[in-house]
Amino acid sequence: MNFQGQHLLSARTLSKEAIERILEVAKEMEPYAQKEEASDLLKGKVLATLFFEPSTRTRFSFETAMLRLGGSVISNYTMNESSSIKKRESLYDTGKTVSQFADVIAMRHPVEGAVKELAEGSEVPVLNGGDGGANHPTQGLLDIYTIHKKFGHFGGLTYGLVGDMKNSRVAHSQCRLIKNFGPAEARPKFICVAPQGLELPEDLKKELTDSGCEIRETTDLEEVIGGFDVLSNTRIQEERFENAEAFEKYRGVYSITPKLLEGAKEEMIILDPLPRVDDQLKVAVDDDPRAKYFEQIGNGVAVRMALLALVLGKI
Repeated sequence: MNFQGQHLLSARTLSKEAIERILEVAKEMEPYAQKEEASDLLKGKVLATLFFEPSTRTRFSFETAMLRLGGSVISNYTMNESSSIKKRESLYDTGKTVSQFADVIAMRHPVEGAVKELAEGSEVPVLNGGDGGANHPTQGLLDIYTIHKKFGHFGGLTYGLVGDMKNSRVAHSQCRLIKNFGPAEARPKFICVAPQGLELPEDLKKELTDSGCEIRETTDLEEVIGGFDVLSNTRIQEERFENAEAFEKYRGVYSITPKLLEGAKEEMIILDPLPRVDDQLKVAVDDDPRAKYFEQIGNGVAVRMALLALVLGKI
């Protein structure tokens, strides 16, 4: 696959071969991501980060990735309030405009399809940093990179997806990437743990089953945690609910605790895109050697370095 000049808007568009190439380049980027070596691979290139929704890890990760490769960053993390969007400029025109200044754009938006709309106007590659509850391909990639570093493969593993399966763009992206892997006799297995009303969307379940993946759905985390190779936790997505009352009935429905983990495999790993809210992931779990969520954050720099280098044609 030739990545140069290409947008990355959804995990759906990535083939097994494309994913493997991204992970391969991410591994090559590790010395730079871990501050062991310096690079000027992207010297003279400019990344624009356009964020219409709050972010800590994704925005800083993209910007760190660009800076560690010798490039520069222009950034707006309050696009709704401090850009010409406030004057009703279209996303298409914003993409056309910003691409006159930058060589690549990373964007986040609360509405599904908004990143695609901006990309249609952009004359440079656009990387989706999350749109609505639908897509977050770069997060999915750093998650499976973390899994691959532990197990060396994806097929035959059991993935426990816990939390808001309906609204989690992270869970959706993970599923769409992982389903590409494993021979027919060792396809990935997904155990989706979600409260009633927040189950995995039907169209995504069909994608997984059509790919030969096995899916089990349950509301009981304690019953199934012993079967997980990967526990991928995600918070209930408060911002996706119509009002506070609708959200409140789901608050604290699942909590990852040291007690709960007593029933899990010793070789299991725990992922979480964060932020940590309420009691959904106890701080005491941080000391468990299976907890990989802060390593996961660091892996995001290497993966996003790889993507920037690939779409800019430097690898």
